[in-house]
Amino acid sequence: MPDLPAPEELPLEVLLRLARREIEDDYGDAPRPALVALHRRPTQEVFDRAAALVRNSDATQRELGVQVLRELGDEQPDGCRPFRDETVALLRARLRDETDPAVVRWIVSALGYHHGGEALSQVVALAGHPDDRVRFHVAAALPSLVDLDHVEPEAADALIRLCHDEDDETRFYALYAATREIAGLDVQAVTELTARLADDSDEQVRAMAVAHHEAIREVRELLTGAFEPGDTTGSYDHLIGPVLVTLDWAGDADDARLWLDDEIRRHLGTAAERLDTSSVADRLVTWWADKERHTWT
Repeated sequence: MPDLPAPEELPLEVLLRLARREIEDDYGDAPRPALVALHRRPTQEVFDRAAALVRNSDATQRELGVQVLRELGDEQPDGCRPFRDETVALLRARLRDETDPAVVRWIVSALGYHHGGEALSQVVALAGHPDDRVRFHVAAALPSLVDLDHVEPEAADALIRLCHDEDDETRFYALYAATREIAGLDVQAVTELTARLADDSDEQVRAMAVAHHEAIREVRELLTGAFEPGDTTGSYDHLIGPVLVTLDWAGDADDARLWLDDEIRRHLGTAAERLDTSSVADRLVTWWADKERHTWT
């Protein structure tokens, strides 16, 4: 019996038929080889075919088109995927008229994957959508759509609301975004948020809220003690978000020290010239390694 061709070798129309079947027979994290093969073929032909599907009258075909465009091609050095601008424009137009929740949720996700910040207002408007999976995808996409340093007020408000969503998974992702991904949220708002979620019904949400609430207090003490002992005005509170996000994303201790020093200097501006920021970065890394039981080397 001859060997079957690999998915990458199949004609486009065959891959699309197989990918539709994968979408219709969705079993959670089950492999989707046909869809992956399409993602690895970022050609004009594939884009055009997927774009046509997005405009199809059949909701499943539209969902297929969106899922193909969502990860079509790898991110380039500039952070964008091939056909980024065309994809975002197409999906924004589709989102204005789309009524099928399954298609809406994947459009939101795809806009996040393409860093479609120009669609932020459309996505924020869906934070109260009746479908819980749409709200989940809004929470997951927002970190890729907002200005991470200066979060747009409507996006910040939507994210805080999603942290209180009735769906556990949506709450978790929204809180993760607010505490681990978006550095520019108002620290007082995050402090109040984590205090309110300290008795959440979901164990994961509760644990994350309690840990982050305590981390805010400890980082505030470390920064104040290092830069201006005795200060009670919160002069360095604007550094707390960037510090905690940087520590969470750093791959090792050396990266963490370097990134923290850069972030602290960037946010302090000229005031950093009179401060020993590298020493503070080192103290923060030591604190985090002990707190999180990191095995940094």
